[in-house]
Amino acid sequence: MNDFPYLLVRASRATGTVLDVALFLHVEPAQVYRWIAGIDLPTDERIGEFKDRLQSLLYTNAAAVRQ
Repeated sequence: MNDFPYLLVRASRATGTVLDVALFLHVEPAQVYRWIAGIDLPTDERIGEFKDRLQSLLYTNAAAVRQ
């Protein structure tokens, strides 16, 4: 199961908007919506890169909330 779309949703909820996630990943917001829908996913290599960045964002956000 590909958890990339779910990770995008979690990141958009954590940051507040899909636009924030798009800016963080340096892509267009429409692209993030397509990925969440499971349409036109990036290559496996890019997914790995994006997952690492999103997980880092979520970890940093969670740590900031705890303080």
